Amino acid sequence: MLTLFSGRHFMYVRRALALTIAVPVLLAGCSDDPEPTPKIPEPPSSSPTPSEPATEEPEAESPEEFIRRWASEEARMENTGDTADYRALSQKCRACIELADLVEQYYEAGGFVEWDGWKIRSIRSRGTSRRAFLVKVNSAPTKYAERAGGKEKSFPGGPGAHLITVAPDGTSWQVVDKSEVAG
Repeated sequence: MLTLFSGRHFMYVRRALALTIAVPVLLAGCSDDPEPTPKIPEPPSSSPTPSEPATEEPEAESPEEFIRRWASEEARMENTGDTADYRALSQKCRACIELADLVEQYYEAGGFVEWDGWKIRSIRSRGTSRRAFLVKVNSAPTKYAERAGGKEKSFPGGPGAHLITVAPDGTSWQVVDKSEVAG
């Protein structure tokens, strides 16, 4: 068997080889030259930023969300005498129009209404149409005067239930009927 190098010799050669490769690399790291910085290409300035399409329609409001917004508007209307937004949400609701008319009469005569509105406990679909809703509420107490200098009157507030019927109106709804019911 012919052996030119022993195992020790191979180890010596490997170490020497590793040293001859490592020394220049280490010395290059110790130079005074600044480290090269990688060049990262700049993104083109003409690329558009991702955004929502301008033609996308707003998400439709659920009947329950609308009823909460409408109830909040009813309280605001009674406390301010400004009925325009409430009327816009209730154009076909006779009971709503009558309430708005009454509130306008009070304010035009110098009266007022003070009411913190409804705290809605639940809104449940009633019937198969998904347009009639039983709305259970806790109503805040109400103070009002029908005219300036008129006798202040009040309602105690408390639990109640209302049947609210809505109809589609674009991406939202309209109240078309409102009535108080046994809860």
